[in-house]
Amino acid sequence: SAIVGALVALSIIALVLSLVKVEDVTLPPTTKYGMVFDAGSSHTSLFLYQWDSDKENDTGVVSQTLSCDVQGQGISSYANDPPKAGDSLRECLDKALKAVPAAKQRDVPAYLGATAGMRLLREQNPSAADQVLVEIAKTMREYPVAFKGARILTGEEEGAYGWITINYLLDSFTKFSPKAHTWLRPEAANILGALDLGGASTQISFMPEDSGISWNESSKFTLYGYNYNIYTHSYLCYGQDEILKRLAKELIAVRG
Repeated sequence: SAIVGALVALSIIALVLSLVKVEDVTLPPTTKYGMVFDAGSSHTSLFLYQWDSDKENDTGVVSQTLSCDVQGQGISSYANDPPKAGDSLRECLDKALKAVPAAKQRDVPAYLGATAGMRLLREQNPSAADQVLVEIAKTMREYPVAFKGARILTGEEEGAYGWITINYLLDSFTKFSPKAHTWLRPEAANILGALDLGGASTQISFMPEDSGISWNESSKFTLYGYNYNIYTHSYLCYGQDEILKRLAKELIAVRG
């Protein structure tokens, strides 16, 4: 009788499972986190992002959880003492990890992208630039995150990422529809160009009106299921700080 009872119970469970729709038992998406250091010429900032594991057309809908300004100047200023470049990140790393559940920390991808300040240092002193990045990597590997690398971005990458950021924040790529309860591409997507005035460089990025033009400096992206081909160019030494340095030299030369 015990065996019969067990078989009946299993049959009932099997019947219930067969009647339940798949979407009714699908687990809700989990929250994922990502950590990015933006290492500019004059300062470094850490940004912590989060998104659902389910993506919209293979692209995540991201929100910023935390930001932290690293004390001191940009990492290129530590050319003569590279270990301090790594140590300068610790305060913000500690702050960011407090905002991530302990069980998820080791799955958090962490990046550092350096821009024009390090591009200039690499031209002037390649070994010093390399050593700064080595010390940064050494520090970040001490933390329970999935460290993905520290590298110097090209000017074109910097411009393209800035273009994506601006248009994402303006809901040009995707926008939530309360009526449809989903993310949709705006019917009249207003894609804007971007002019980024940094400390050591300036970037310009935009979508050419004539898609048939062959640009040597172009970047291609697929975002939320749509393809974008943009022109981007970086002007090294035309950032605000570098221009002021050149202006000061000109004034000294005139007065001299």
